[in-house]
Amino acid sequence: MSTIRRSALLRITAAATCSLLALSACTVEDTASGDNAVTIALPFQPVASLSPYSDDALLNTRMGIGETLLQLDSNGQPQPGLAKSWEVIDDKTVEFTLRDNVKFHDGTDLSPTAVVRALEHAVKADSRPKGLGKSELTFTAVGDNKVKVVSADSDPILAQRFADSGAIILAEKAYEQASPSLVGTGTGPFKLVELTDNEAKTEGFADYWDGKPALDSVKTVFIEDGAGRANAVRAGEVSLAQAVPIAQLVELGDLAVESTPIPRAVLLHLNTKKGAFADAGLRAKAAEAIESKSVVDNIYEGHASLANGSLFSESAEWATAVESKNSLAGAKDAAGTKIRLATWTERPELPEAASVLAEQLRGVGFDVEVVAQDYDSLEPALLAGEFDAVLASRNYQTGAADPVSYLSSDFSCDGSYNLSLYCNPEIDAAIDETNKISDTTKRYTSAAEIGAKVVADNAVIPVAHEYSLITYNKLEGISFDPFERKLITKNTKITS
Repeated sequence: MSTIRRSALLRITAAATCSLLALSACTVEDTASGDNAVTIALPFQPVASLSPYSDDALLNTRMGIGETLLQLDSNGQPQPGLAKSWEVIDDKTVEFTLRDNVKFHDGTDLSPTAVVRALEHAVKADSRPKGLGKSELTFTAVGDNKVKVVSADSDPILAQRFADSGAIILAEKAYEQASPSLVGTGTGPFKLVELTDNEAKTEGFADYWDGKPALDSVKTVFIEDGAGRANAVRAGEVSLAQAVPIAQLVELGDLAVESTPIPRAVLLHLNTKKGAFADAGLRAKAAEAIESKSVVDNIYEGHASLANGSLFSESAEWATAVESKNSLAGAKDAAGTKIRLATWTERPELPEAASVLAEQLRGVGFDVEVVAQDYDSLEPALLAGEFDAVLASRNYQTGAADPVSYLSSDFSCDGSYNLSLYCNPEIDAAIDETNKISDTTKRYTSAAEIGAKVVADNAVIPVAHEYSLITYNKLEGISFDPFERKLITKNTKITS
């Protein structure tokens, strides 16, 4: 069966599954009450009651509940948040000046003492937010409206770390238990009033520092099944759904779909340490075989861009100036070489893309077995290098939104998420030198240059750069944030 026909069959199966579940998992039983209330659907259930020290951190900022000292603009540059300004004193010290008249949802005031308390809890947490780095940090309240942060180590992106969603500032009562409670303790335009495993209810916070929100309330339902989210927004049970599977878009009729480039790459990692792809010649042969345009056109249907050999999306200005390309020199005959290619099922496009790439590799002689499972069951084997190739979807600007940190974790000898098991002392040295650069444009451009060298070694084959998909109806004022940290804002409102 051709890869395109196999892709079509997978899509038909997904649609049929949604039809079978139309009265259960693919529907939402009730909607937000009131004329000025909406219901939205997000793809991932909270794993830790919205604790900012978990994977739930982004949910808090997307729903407009919690806020950080700084935020990011569309290019990943830090901008004012709860801090109206900041000053870099030296390479270890930054001082934030807080906004005036900011209130927590429980009515208490934002103060330097409150900020120090919140940040001390974050750095002492068992699962410290990754964006805050590993260095020892001390926090001091200065006067009526300043907070000084000192790092034990030189850190050129120290200020930017406090844009990480894990560093949201909460009221004192949030910390009465081991895990912070978001109920009534944030500073965002919406106050969390109720949370269950399947939904969160928020109310517009009239005393929000940037003005009263346009909506009275928002109910967020967490629907992990992609077909279920598509069914809910199509049926009008929710006004907005995030990450509707691309295969379902054709069935959404006249609903608006916003497709936003995001710093998330689809990458084929080749195991450089053991197995077939420890041989540089076979890695070159694999790179020669991969033609990613068919994946972008037939699987992502235009809701992703061609990687053109780059780890980083060309929508970022700092990435466009660096030419990146897999090296095809020294390619070897792959006839009969057996390889195992793994990917995960939570992102429905990945198994389809894996099937296409496997056919391309077979076309040049590789004997390919595809393994597609849920991520949790795969992760130990992925990190242990038990597969010859891994097709992954990876956000390279999470946490502090620093691509240098991404390179360190994914492509350094001691990297914690090195799916290619790649180790090149020259690359490690380049990462260390780039990590000293404080100018973000120079820092990011240097990161792109390092990424190009990793690609040239065929440790990884860039396939596509994904877009965020937001489907909505009769709403405006939504944030189409390329970093996916914001979604519902004070300006979100119902249209006729």
